[in-house]
Amino acid sequence: MITSSDNARIKQVRGLLTQAKQRRQEQKCVLEGVRLIEDALLAGVQLDFVLYRPDAALKIAPSADLLNRLQSQNIPCLETDPSLFNKLSDTQNPQGVLAVCSFPELTPRQPLSLVLILDGIGDPGNLGSAFRTAGAVGVDLVVLSPDTVDPFNPKVLRGGMGAHFRLPIQQQTWAEIGQLGLPIMIADADGERHIFEVDWTSPVAVVVGNEAHGPSQQARALASQTVRIPMVSAESLNAAMAASVILYEIFRQRHYA
Repeated sequence: MITSSDNARIKQVRGLLTQAKQRRQEQKCVLEGVRLIEDALLAGVQLDFVLYRPDAALKIAPSADLLNRLQSQNIPCLETDPSLFNKLSDTQNPQGVLAVCSFPELTPRQPLSLVLILDGIGDPGNLGSAFRTAGAVGVDLVVLSPDTVDPFNPKVLRGGMGAHFRLPIQQQTWAEIGQLGLPIMIADADGERHIFEVDWTSPVAVVVGNEAHGPSQQARALASQTVRIPMVSAESLNAAMAASVILYEIFRQRHYA
């Protein structure tokens, strides 16, 4: 059983959970809970190792079953002192299991038909929720501007509910974004047209910006057109909600119109 906070695996997990720089350098992240680990395995992601709390993981059927399968595949599953595990866990994780894995490498479908560009999103929960919607409607690629929160932040991973392993996600510079080769439509409270007036059946990239500040100047410089979501109230939607509304209108037009 691992009991020391100076253990090399413990130090690695702690760093990956708290430091975006370390995640980028190692190209690795931490998955907490059975659901995320199962999603990674289904996507063919190789796990480096697993830490588990014996007092929790072995008493919960999904966790115990997962550990048995991983051990049969010779993936290191390391029993960890409960108090030490709790200090590592980003949540009060009743399943008592976490894993370290490499970032998934997913290739976007070509030619690109629908790209979601998330511009300066700072809230991890919003980013994760936007990933879930993008996966649900079949977005080909999600692009993050340089100042968007790290997509492998533990809260983003939880909010994404496995979308990271089904959806190509790339962080790009604005110069790279400008080379996508698609018309770029920007969601803006003062947009020229509302989203239900737009023909979304042709290939397009959609920019959703930070809810507090709106789209960045870099995004506006690339815009083919600005669009708005019609609302009765002046209250703005958060980024995840705005992305969901627009993406589902695109999905409706392409599949049910």
